[in-house]
Amino acid sequence: MPRFAVLACTLGLAFAAGAPAAATETSAALARSHLEAGTLAAAERELGAVIARDAADQEARFGLGAVRFLTAVEHLSQGFYRYGLKPASSGGLPILRLPVPENPRPQPITYAAFRGILQRLSDDLAAAETALAAMASAEMKVPLDLAAIRYDADGDGRAGDEERLLTVLSRMAGGRPAPALVAFDRGDAYWLQGYCHALMSVADFLLAHDFEATFDNTFHLFFPAADLPLAKALAAPRATYDDFADIVAFIHLVNWPVVDAAKMKGVRLHLKAMVDLSRKSWAAIEAEGDDEREWVPNPRQKDSVTGMSVTADQIAAWKTMLGEVDAVLDGRLLLPHWRLARGFNLRRVFDEPRRFDLVMWVSGTGALPYLEDGPLTTAARWTNITRPFGNGFATYFIWFN
Repeated sequence: MPRFAVLACTLGLAFAAGAPAAATETSAALARSHLEAGTLAAAERELGAVIARDAADQEARFGLGAVRFLTAVEHLSQGFYRYGLKPASSGGLPILRLPVPENPRPQPITYAAFRGILQRLSDDLAAAETALAAMASAEMKVPLDLAAIRYDADGDGRAGDEERLLTVLSRMAGGRPAPALVAFDRGDAYWLQGYCHALMSVADFLLAHDFEATFDNTFHLFFPAADLPLAKALAAPRATYDDFADIVAFIHLVNWPVVDAAKMKGVRLHLKAMVDLSRKSWAAIEAEGDDEREWVPNPRQKDSVTGMSVTADQIAAWKTMLGEVDAVLDGRLLLPHWRLARGFNLRRVFDEPRRFDLVMWVSGTGALPYLEDGPLTTAARWTNITRPFGNGFATYFIWFN
């Protein structure tokens, strides 16, 4: 996952502060103070009490959703810290790229414990999404310096200076954190809600399968202190090509039986919701007439953090892409396979799940049960869609959600 992907995923956590209007100044200040102190459990209780008194308090609902999202990342970080995750060894794998402090005395991780971390992540994100979904569509402004946000990354009961959000991310990127003042708005709230669904789709896809053999034989790549069979037999120090051998084994062992078909169906629904929320986000963003420290700007605005610009052609292309993705997720458009004459129905892959064997999917055998006659999305079509983004489509894809 590119560095900007981690930045985009994690900066969404900070959407809960600021003081947009006198009527909501108290709840906005409450959310801001807790996010900057890293006292997330107290924030959950106090913002919940505000909403119980005034269900129309949009900033309190926004704050609650953001606090819950940051809580999801805090719990994930603490779980990974407990077992000694080494993010630098995880390549581009989602979720395992989260920067965590180095633990000098990690506990050995088990397959059950790792699944527990994933399940808690999914549950925490669902709670954040529920809070954000309860918001009304009215516009709002929530200014915040992202560099002030912090969370308890190692589970020691306090959120120190080294556990500031941007400090953690800057450690991974090899730079220094800089002030990041952003005035988040309604379009950004849809953006964060969409990211909840995006990350839940990743966690739930894994939870829908049994990947214990992959874990037992290769996860010492990510958790060197894991008490796993091969890890105990390896010579020390590791040889030059050990990582390469483990990566080959990892690919070979992505042959996972389905253990929860309902979760697989839910993955498609998460992706559908992400598409719908991206449409809502852009409708709100395009309607904005101001230019105040934007996170995702329209063509008349400037981005306040990344320095990237957005054009009308890019937005139009993005909307076309959303329609294409929606049609593929519904099975109205089939996906082509490089070796096969017909396309496969992605909806049925989720709704009628079978063993996920990565090598067989690449070779074509995995797609055979889902082949159909019908219109296909094509490489030429996607080339036209992505042309306005130049060589940066992957970055914009992660940013735009």
